[in-house]
Amino acid sequence: MNIIKKIFFVFVLFTSGLEARDYIIVQSTTSTANTGLLDLLSEKFLEETGIEVRAVAVGTGTAIANAQKGDGDILMVHAKQDELKFIEEGYGVERFDLMYNDFVIVGPKNDPANIKDENEITDVMKKLSSPSFKFISRDDNSGTHKKELSLWKMINIKTPQHASYIKTGSGMANTINIAAEMQGYVLTDRGTWIAFTNKNDLTILFEGDSALFNPYGIIAVNPNKFPHVEYEKSQQFINWLLNGKGNELIKAYAIDGQQLFFTYN
Repeated sequence: MNIIKKIFFVFVLFTSGLEARDYIIVQSTTSTANTGLLDLLSEKFLEETGIEVRAVAVGTGTAIANAQKGDGDILMVHAKQDELKFIEEGYGVERFDLMYNDFVIVGPKNDPANIKDENEITDVMKKLSSPSFKFISRDDNSGTHKKELSLWKMINIKTPQHASYIKTGSGMANTINIAAEMQGYVLTDRGTWIAFTNKNDLTILFEGDSALFNPYGIIAVNPNKFPHVEYEKSQQFINWLLNGKGNELIKAYAIDGQQLFFTYN
């Protein structure tokens, strides 16, 4: 291959990844997909703008890792400190508060650990650290798993070190299913719990503590670091979610009369 052909070949390889796309890729947490919200937002945004939203719904840790490799145009997750670090390291442009709900602790209706009458999350976690009760952990570096770890830290332990602390390494829906089968306790975001249909003998046993607040952020991936990203289309989607029809859809989204997410305006 002569030098001119080599230069042309390299040019084609480089520019092929920079061609404009009629879609954007959103690296998102599983809860936005499990609840059906992301499908609704994607459908309505396509109708309004002609831009397709292709979602990759994984745990927050995986979503961030994917975006750090440039595999996506937008990051939509729920682990604020990690999101801010993502920006500080140059991977993202700016974080916006998108919406919020909260985490709840679910367990068997007969509540063998007797947590339903507790007023403080620390007292709940102390009881659930006992080998007498099964606690089912996602253990997948998701936003929910990160929250769980922060709750254990509040009572000065890393995680319980006994056989009743069960790690699934999988998503929220599967982890709730395992909790139902094993009659264990589990931390879940409220949106996924409301949308979950296989509740069996499980019910919400603890909620309302300020430590269980669950904010979601949205960030455009930095085009200076990854020139192939669809930054303008990403900003259009972000603005639509924060100030346009998308914001109204989030506020109106409910299952069985229960609102799943709340916005800041």
